[in-house]
Amino acid sequence: MVRNYGKRTNRGSLVVMFAALTLFTLYLANILPVLRITLYFVSSLFIMGIMVERMTAAAVISFVCVLFLGFLIVPVKTGMLPYLFFFGHYGIFKYFTDAQRGSGSALVKKLVYFNIGAALIYFQTGGFMTEQLPFAVPWWGLVIAGELVFLFYDWLFTKITQWYYGGLRNVLLNTGEF
Repeated sequence: MVRNYGKRTNRGSLVVMFAALTLFTLYLANILPVLRITLYFVSSLFIMGIMVERMTAAAVISFVCVLFLGFLIVPVKTGMLPYLFFFGHYGIFKYFTDAQRGSGSALVKKLVYFNIGAALIYFQTGGFMTEQLPFAVPWWGLVIAGELVFLFYDWLFTKITQWYYGGLRNVLLNTGEF
């Protein structure tokens, strides 16, 4: 059986499905009192599925549409800021950064990108993401802990992308069923 991943309906429905799942996880991240950062992480994975299909324009349009719909649907509007400043477009950035195989500075670029996004999230939300910590942490402690968590996040993001590309992608695009 010849696999034809170029069908417009398959690829279009995949983009819409990923956008809907992203919006759903963002909504859950805003209404549930726990697992907030985990749900932001999950919401960031779906954009990479679009980038794996080499549909950069669709990924950017999906990001903008999810952002717009999220601001309309999500009850706490500041809950969309982490998606706006980092999680929503990290998959696009990672795709292009990892594509530059000869560049040894990919990790440095990712850390700078994360630090900028984290600073924007922290200052724009007034510490929205750190309100669940049971103790006070100095800013330098947050930076170090954040970078360590980011390195794990990037590693896990890569592993999930490999799993998607190696197995789940074929199932979704061939049959549309699990």
